Amino acid sequence: MANETLISFKLLLQKMEEDIGLHELSALETKVFLAISDLCNKNEHSNARTKDLLNHDLVSKAGRATVFRALTKLEAANKISKSDTLHGHYTLAS
Repeated sequence: MANETLISFKLLLQKMEEDIGLHELSALETKVFLAISDLCNKNEHSNARTKDLLNHDLVSKAGRATVFRALTKLEAANKISKSDTLHGHYTLAS
């Protein structure tokens, strides 16, 4: 019973990721994207600071260099953008 529920949930999650274009990303890139999204939703300025991102539960176990490589790939894929005015701040691409 629990396995069936987990399988259904995983399939639903996979479909949702496909719907918003996350299926093209690696697992870490997806986690970084979701962490940025979470931080932007919680921040009144709608951006995510690198410091907060590195400490976010979704990515805190990943190495710093690995997270920065994911940020570079997400920028190249136009999923996120770096702030023009604030150093070390990211937002979701519009």
